Amino acid sequence: MARVRRASRRRGARTDQGATTRASGAERNSDPRRGVNPFVQSRGPSTPGAGVEVTGDHYGASGGSGLARGQLRFVRTVALSVGIQGPVAGVIVGPAILAGLVGGSGALAYLLGFVAMSFVAYAFVVFARSFSSSGSIYAFNSAALGPTYGFVSAWILLLVYLSFAAAVYASTADIAQTLLASWGVHVPWVWLALAGVAVTMLFAHRSIRFATTAIFAVEGVAVVLVSVVVVAVVVRHGVGHALAPTPFGLHGLGLGALALGVVNAFGAFSGFEGAATLGEESTEATRTIPRAIGWSLAGSALVYIVVTWIADNAYPSPHALAADPAPLVHLADLYVGSWMGTVVNAAGVVSAFGAQLACVVAANRLIYALGRDVTPEGGALRRLLTRVHPRFRSPSGALAVSGTVTLAALLAFSKEASAVRALTLTVEFGAYLIIVAYLLTVVAAGAWVLRRARRSGPVVALALGTLVLGVVLYDTLHPFPPAPFDWIVVAAGLAVAAGLVLAFAPGVRRRLAVSPLLVAVRRAPRLPPAGAQPG
Repeated sequence: MARVRRASRRRGARTDQGATTRASGAERNSDPRRGVNPFVQSRGPSTPGAGVEVTGDHYGASGGSGLARGQLRFVRTVALSVGIQGPVAGVIVGPAILAGLVGGSGALAYLLGFVAMSFVAYAFVVFARSFSSSGSIYAFNSAALGPTYGFVSAWILLLVYLSFAAAVYASTADIAQTLLASWGVHVPWVWLALAGVAVTMLFAHRSIRFATTAIFAVEGVAVVLVSVVVVAVVVRHGVGHALAPTPFGLHGLGLGALALGVVNAFGAFSGFEGAATLGEESTEATRTIPRAIGWSLAGSALVYIVVTWIADNAYPSPHALAADPAPLVHLADLYVGSWMGTVVNAAGVVSAFGAQLACVVAANRLIYALGRDVTPEGGALRRLLTRVHPRFRSPSGALAVSGTVTLAALLAFSKEASAVRALTLTVEFGAYLIIVAYLLTVVAAGAWVLRRARRSGPVVALALGTLVLGVVLYDTLHPFPPAPFDWIVVAAGLAVAAGLVLAFAPGVRRRLAVSPLLVAVRRAPRLPPAGAQPG
């Protein structure tokens, strides 16, 4: 994220005074049963503990100068999370990667990875039911453990989305290169990736309805095509053999190897939380976003588990599956026809495009939210980061930043001989960081539940989520990755340190202290304990 300039003492005093005045209005106009004040707008029913939603009005963005409100219903909201996950692009090669780790137990590894990730997703659901904003975990984690904790969490997640976007540029180029080669057309992967960047910027510049509709369309078409292949394999291979439960067994596999496979599967599901960045643009966000988080995780897991189940049974051995660079394309060729293999490759291209667009859209909302809170009021940096397109209501200033950063990351690896190499190096940076972002959020959710509701069930679930992430982090870093991945771990650590330095900068800390969002959260009353009746 761009550097933050320090505000003058006089400007800081005016900001403090304005926050105090607004807070006084909050106390006069709030409904103590719902914890509502002018910084937060509730669109839910008048019930105790109803979710509250931040809008641009609370930052002086009235008159239609903020993000477009209430534009997205459930389908478009869930599309963003599914897009970041990119299940079809992942499942084209995923079963082969997992077969190399766990042999014939790939479906079991994905199933256990889904169960493990569910505990993590629950933390986001807990927060998303309480309040929403475009800041995602910035708002969530700040509410639980303070603005510095929340800012660093959001900084990490922002870096994840930016690195994932740059990585998927390379992934899309790799799949497209294979597709074009099948037609006798050979194009360097870098040029294909740059074309993908240009199209992504064009789509992200348009309205959020347009962008999420495009993501839903490409991912939906890709899932339908994959489903056709799966059905063809089941019909021609025989239901009894194709759906045999063998891939859900251990087959003598050691727990250490299984854990490695589960960690790999765990990473395939990351991105489910993307819908949380649409808190200011979804209708009834505190209801829509929790549902989107849950259904996106379940839907992507279903794609991975079913396709891996079918692939494990369709190949003569785990070794043969692991040796195939694109098993789903091979199955399409074999059981439908060579034309279907080409179509599946094309589906992988459009799914990967949906993923890179979703990553950029989510990153833009985080940049917008952070810029709104931590940059000097009235300064050039705030005007850039919070600039909104007058027609499309999209964060055009944030798009300029995300586009520049992701393009620079792509070009940094443009000399690599293959797109796969560039993809691997770039995505690993985000893969290390997203585990940390998830861990910070699960810990914050545990603190939030303990302080607000004090119910044993959610606490246990979040404790299990913390344990799962601890295991994933340990397995990821132990033994310490060899070169060049050791340098990527170091780079990720330095990036986190940069976020900490920025969070503790005096000007940033002062502005965080008077953030309309965080002031609202601190003044909200405690949730009633279980079984309590509203007063």
